[in-house]
Parts: sequence; structure tokens; C-alpha cells
Amino acid sequence: MLRQSHFVPPVSYLLASELGFLRELEVVPTRTTSSKEQLRALLAGEQDVVVTAIDNLFEWTRAGAPLRLVAQVEATTQLGIHAGGNVETLAELAGCRFAVDAPDNGFALLAKHLLGEARVEVDYVVVGGVRERLEALVDGRADATLLGPPFDKLAEKAGFRQLADVNALLPELPGQGLVVRAEVLESGELQGYLGALARGVAAGEAMNDSGGIELLERCGYQGAAASAWAARGRTLEVDHRGLELLTRIRSGLGMLPEGMSLKGLCDAEPLRRAMTGSASLGG
Repeated sequence: MLRQSHFVPPVSYLLASELGFLRELEVVPTRTTSSKEQLRALLAGEQDVVVTAIDNLFEWTRAGAPLRLVAQVEATTQLGIHAGGNVETLAELAGCRFAVDAPDNGFALLAKHLLGEARVEVDYVVVGGVRERLEALVDGRADATLLGPPFDKLAEKAGFRQLADVNALLPELPGQGLVVRAEVLESGELQGYLGALARGVAAGEAMNDSGGIELLERCGYQGAAASAWAARGRTLEVDHRGLELLTRIRSGLGMLPEGMSLKGLCDAEPLRRAMTGSASLGG
């Protein structure tokens, strides 16, 4: 059995599930409310695998969690800075309450980097995951935040404006990664799971866009299905250009832990074994 925590199920997981590739595996999915909760569950041994922002590995490893990045499940994470009222530019966010998941890791660093470049100071308010950040925006506990599919479209329907397209500003931004506890790295369950995700990725490549979008709509993506399909991972391999971008952002913010590198926290062996096993089975 593998216990997985995610904010929104990645496309490769939904493809694997919908097409029956997980039938022989026991994967227990849980929607998390924050990266803080993901770290707590990992440290407590309550979760084996988490889908999360790759940058989280920096702070989580410093907190003593023995973790490794074994795959990247999105080509990129689609993100935009959204705000309400009459705000139209990043400069107008000065002094606002900006909702984040955690103040020192993950997507909060992207906001700090972009707002810093715009010379805008805000009050960062810790709220939680993307669903929780949208709720904080809607009920007035926050003035602005980072949102991705499908919550960005829900925000726009509720009258909130996108002020900046993060992906246009940071084109090498990596998507979320699959982070696992070190003790499950060599398990057959992880190998089987990665093999199933790889089959999901391959099936997505063989599927036309309309079929893929329809599948995501059935799975709850609604109006954001097309953008999520476009941003899906075309491979599970980690893009090291993205790791370099995250490292540069941390370094520029003065938040790069000494002697630690994302590359050193990657382990490509579980995915290699899974791909080899799938090939030998004709999958």
C-alpha cells in the first residue's frame, strides 16, 4: 500500500486511475490542506508519497525529513497572481495581505521573488493550499494570492483579476514533484506505482486533446481542464533546468541552505527501475 497526499490529483495519476493501470496496486489518495500538513504526515510516517512544490524539499530536508524527489508529475505548475477590487498592477499590491501556504518555501518564494523584482512589499498571511487560498480571497481574509487550475478560473468567475502570469515571467518553472520517504525508495509498491504513472503519461500522449480534456472535466477540473491538460507532464523525468531556477531564486532571496542542492536530493533510480520493468512487461 502507498499513501499519497496531494493538493490536486496530477493528470498522470488521473490517467492511470481512469484507464485501470492502478488496478493491481493499493494507492490511498488524500487531499492535503497545506505543505505544513504534508511535512507533518511524512515525519509521522502517515504518508509515503506527496505531490508537492519541488522547492519544499529545501526546508523539509532541513527539518530532518529523509526525503527524495523521484519524479516530476507536471511539465510546469500553472500559476497566476490574482487580486480583487480595483487592483490592476503588481505595484498596487503594496501593503496588501498576500495569502501563502508556507512563508519560507514552495510557491511563496515565487511570490517573494516576483514582488521583490517589482519592488513591492506585502504582508504575507499563512492560509494553506490552493483551495484555502481561494477561500481566503473570496471571504476577504486576503487581498491577493497565487492560484492555479482549476481555482484560477473559479477566482476569475468570482470577479478576481489575474495581475501576472507566473509561467510567462518564469518559463523554466518546474511542475510539482513526487517526493517520497527514503525508506520506500526500493519498495516494489513504489516501482509499480511509478510504472503505472508512466503508462498514464504514455496514454496521454496517444490521446487526442479533446479526449484528455473530457477526462479531466469528468474528474472535476471543469473550466480549467484545457489548461491543465496542456501543462501535463509529458515525462516523469525531473527537469534539471527547473531545479536550477528554484536554486537561483532561493539564492537571490538569501534563503539557500548552505551545502544543500536539489540535484543532490533527487534519486532517479526508482523511476529507472520502473521504466525497465514496464519495458520488460511490454508496457
